[in-house]
Amino acid sequence: MSKLTVSEPWDFEAPQGGNELLGQVLRQIDAKTLIFEAEDIMTLKGLSSRYWLLSTRYEKQSFESEAYQGTVNGALLPALPAEGDSLTSIRESSIFAIIGSLQA
Repeated sequence: MSKLTVSEPWDFEAPQGGNELLGQVLRQIDAKTLIFEAEDIMTLKGLSSRYWLLSTRYEKQSFESEAYQGTVNGALLPALPAEGDSLTSIRESSIFAIIGSLQA
C-alpha cells in the first residue's frame, strides 16, 4: 500500500478525512511518471476519479527504484489510461490538482 500526502492545495481533504490518499502504483510510464490508483474516488475541478498521473516535482528526481517516493505533481485522470496511450495524450486528458509526496 502506498500513501500520497497532499500539501497543496492546503485545504485538500480526502474522502476519509485528512490530507492522505491510500492506494497503489499501477505502473511506471517512464523514469519520472507513474499511474497511481487511490482507494477512494476524488472529485476535483468537476472531475471524479481514483486514477492519478504522478510526476516528479524536481528535475533531478526520478522513480528509478521500486520504492517509489518523493515530491510529486498530481493530476487527476478521467479514467485508467490504456497501455498504448502516449504520455502526451494522458497529460492532455488530466487535470492538474495537487502537489504532495508519495511513499510506497
